[in-house]
Amino acid sequence: MSAKCYTVITFAPVQGFIEKSRKLRDLYGSSYILSLLSWVICQAALKLNCVVVSPALPNVTQGMPNQIIVEGEIDRENIEKIKGFFNQAWSLLADTCQSWIEKNIQTIQDEEEKEQQWYYESWHRDWKMWKKYSWEFFYAIGEPGESITEVRQRLNQVKNSRDWTGINWQGESSTLSGADGIAYPYLGPKLDLNDPHYRQKITALCQVDPRNYNYQAEKTTVRRFYRELSYKLGESFIEFNGLKIKDEEKIEQIREYGSSFIDIREELSIPELIKRLITHQAIVENLTICLRDELKLEVRDDEDQQKIPEWKLNQVAEEIKPRSFGSLSRLKDKPEDKKYWTAWFLGDGDGAGKYFQSLKPEEEAQKLKEFSKEMRNWGKTLRKQQDRYLKGKGRMIYAGGDDFLGVLYKANQQIPALECLELFYTFKSGIWQKPERKKISASVGFVWAAPGVPQRDVLQHCHAAEGAAKSTGRDRISFRILFNSGNYLEWVCPWWLLDKVDLLNFFPSFPDKTQNLIESYQDRDNGDNWTHFYRDVATLESRHAFSDKSIDIALGLMEIYFASTWRDIIGNTDNWWNHYNEHEIQEFTGILGDPKRFNPEYQETPELRNELNNSPKVKEAFNNWVINLAKVGFHLTDNHGNSN
Repeated sequence: MSAKCYTVITFAPVQGFIEKSRKLRDLYGSSYILSLLSWVICQAALKLNCVVVSPALPNVTQGMPNQIIVEGEIDRENIEKIKGFFNQAWSLLADTCQSWIEKNIQTIQDEEEKEQQWYYESWHRDWKMWKKYSWEFFYAIGEPGESITEVRQRLNQVKNSRDWTGINWQGESSTLSGADGIAYPYLGPKLDLNDPHYRQKITALCQVDPRNYNYQAEKTTVRRFYRELSYKLGESFIEFNGLKIKDEEKIEQIREYGSSFIDIREELSIPELIKRLITHQAIVENLTICLRDELKLEVRDDEDQQKIPEWKLNQVAEEIKPRSFGSLSRLKDKPEDKKYWTAWFLGDGDGAGKYFQSLKPEEEAQKLKEFSKEMRNWGKTLRKQQDRYLKGKGRMIYAGGDDFLGVLYKANQQIPALECLELFYTFKSGIWQKPERKKISASVGFVWAAPGVPQRDVLQHCHAAEGAAKSTGRDRISFRILFNSGNYLEWVCPWWLLDKVDLLNFFPSFPDKTQNLIESYQDRDNGDNWTHFYRDVATLESRHAFSDKSIDIALGLMEIYFASTWRDIIGNTDNWWNHYNEHEIQEFTGILGDPKRFNPEYQETPELRNELNNSPKVKEAFNNWVINLAKVGFHLTDNHGNSN
């Protein structure tokens, strides 16, 4: 019996593609595009008679991870075929958006209300460049007998060697990313001064010759284009959905639906525009036809292959119809409109690599497939039953495999920060470990964001908060309070401090089985006002009372506000550190995390442990942990009005 071969395939960028998002609609669009491209890779591999080990359920489009593991003989020629399939799918997606615009927006009224023709020859080059250079495609082909883990490690080495091509443009840059040109018909024209007719066409509405460049003229032209694009999107949405609207209301309704897709003040680049347009039902319908006719792909989210294929690429468009976003708008036009804080959470599984390394080589592929199926089903359940999990206080943006992103808010009113916090009291036991206990833990970044912070910045802070949870020691949540100024506060804690089920797993004799750390708080008046704790810490900080030589004051505060039981648990140095088994899989999550954060050469011996516990850096970290608990707890509780 010959040894098996494995190939691992992925593409980039992923995080950057998602981060460049102004609206929730962009997040849905970008996550679905990533899933669709991963699904295309799986379908191409299946067409070559390869076995897709991971992700499981390769016929289900949504929530598809962007790393594909294939079993079977596959050479570089076939890899190039898969890459070609991938590139063609993206090109078809971009073509669909470009063609829709050019077909539906052909004329424009100038300042004198005269109708003029849009000429799209100018932007064809830029669209062509984005179709060709948007993605990097990586793969690693294993040798016979090599484990999946070994091939994955080789893929990481391949990704270190990038082959990135930048796309230059002429004119103004996107207001969202600032790194790419604004997508409008006269983007990047190459003028031939010997062709007066061509020059006359291009400069009819905008002077783009760099020798007589007129910023205001270009700005006006861009605004006109986005106004017309917004109008056409609203008109197309009404027609596509067969909405019955009285003539006298039609223009107002078209504007309302159109502005929910694109605001006339927005200036998006081509990839940003694609992410926005792919959430429109008419464009999605065109794309499904192209994928079927050009690539012979039946896009569906139906696991039962015996059923008649159902065209469900438009499920995203169904989920994010314009009025479904009326309850959450972070961009208010009128000064008198109330602006609300919102909560965002981004999570990811921990230690999957360690889990796979602990498996025997002969069982790795089967266990990986089982793991992938389990996590994909978990993500699908979380997305479909979000009202039950989020208790009707928000929505999932995406949940695919062990990655997820959501937002918590209430319709046209301020959601209390404490309600958001309380959802995470049972996250690990009630969401992550359901319907069955997972083989890996999860780290989550939680951001309580002020209304004036741009969504792009909120997403970056979500990633940073999740990164803080992971770098501290995994299996925990990082709470970040993000102010309009861009300043933030952060507190990172293990799940067992919040989740009572997890607490009793580690401390079965814990005396109070009804309260977690936050719930057990009691101020000096026997109430739950965190202002007392907050002010005490602020006063002590101003007097430089906290020292890297002692943790006595921090422990004293814990005893005053959280009683001696919690003081003893948190003050026990054994509970400060992660515990690992022989496979380096984490079995207990310490408050301060991994000892190697403080000593990269750390080895577990009584002498080094005692030296670590008495290290000034460790004592300073413990003091800061208590200080940040006071500050973040103050902002995430309901008994003051400062955050709202």
